[in-house]
Amino acid sequence: MQVVLTFFTQTTGWHKPLPDLDSPQTLVLVFGEPDGKPYQHTLDELRRKYPTSVIVGCSTVAGIFNEKVLENALVVGVIRFKTSRVSLAIAELRDQSDSQRAGHQIAETLNAPDLKGILILTDGLNTHGTELLRGMSTYINPQQVNVVGGLASDAMQFKSTWVLCDGVPASHRVCGIGFYGKNMVFAGQAKDGFKPFGPERLITRADDRTLYEIDHRPALELYKEYLGEHANDLPASALHYPLAIWQDDKRHYAVRVPVAVNEADNSLSFVADIPTGYRTQFMYGNTDDLVDSAEAAARNLIRHLPPNTPILALTISCAVRKLTMGDDTDQELETVLDTLPPGSQQFGFYTFGELAPTEQGGACAHQNATMTLTVLYEGS
Repeated sequence: MQVVLTFFTQTTGWHKPLPDLDSPQTLVLVFGEPDGKPYQHTLDELRRKYPTSVIVGCSTVAGIFNEKVLENALVVGVIRFKTSRVSLAIAELRDQSDSQRAGHQIAETLNAPDLKGILILTDGLNTHGTELLRGMSTYINPQQVNVVGGLASDAMQFKSTWVLCDGVPASHRVCGIGFYGKNMVFAGQAKDGFKPFGPERLITRADDRTLYEIDHRPALELYKEYLGEHANDLPASALHYPLAIWQDDKRHYAVRVPVAVNEADNSLSFVADIPTGYRTQFMYGNTDDLVDSAEAAARNLIRHLPPNTPILALTISCAVRKLTMGDDTDQELETVLDTLPPGSQQFGFYTFGELAPTEQGGACAHQNATMTLTVLYEGS
């Protein structure tokens, strides 16, 4: 497996020249700022340079390039596999109600006996992540196939996102990249770093992304009670106090971060679904906790690989984490890179939601405020 990472800015051009690695077994990943128009000539250059490769990507508030957070840039990773292969599936999303159908279409197209993993990149404003994964579950066994991915983001304006499918940027799209072959290692895991506190409770009334009652009490009222003096800073302080939700097994929880409060009906609003009947528990976290969880994810994933073997880490992190850590965001990326074997590389983007399991072998779920770390490695 050959990997070359580079980036492009309008002022400096290419950080490193594009390598001559075009082939049907080459994957070109591109993550760039929400306004892609100034970069159209660069995307055209990629299509000319890699005519037989799979070219995919999405918009992001910032790209991840090794230990650095890059804004106002296109971050590009060129990966050519030796014996493994990649395949692309694309589905249209007219709106969120299309998500389950799109997931079913993606999984049906990519499904094969030697499928090891699927990377999902999808419109950040027109995707219902849980329904997308529900559609995929018809064909995908999480014990055999790892599914990871993310919802494209913009500059926290929630106006427009794009997905690059076969080199062409567009909204209302979801693309899935399948990774195949007996030598292919594709393992992903989401870690959040938040600590639970208080008793486990029941979501007694919710409607899609709006939470009205927990244990038959007004959700906002109970939330403020637990936040104490931090409730005065809502909704900004909610970044540090998400909820864990789960259906049957707490080990397979998903993270939800409130993004708005409604004083009139005492409700909380989220960017992902909050199902009635799920269990929930309050959580809190700080930069140190979040960094520690990123290190734990890296250690968990590399322990199953040959020692001292350089790998590519595809890092998909929530835009909420970037907001929460602020100037300390680089710490998380530095910690991951320091934990990986010498010579490893890290590459990725910030999302409006992550698609990943919280433990290896678990079912993929729509997450908020997590870092999803995926190891790509091709054995001999």
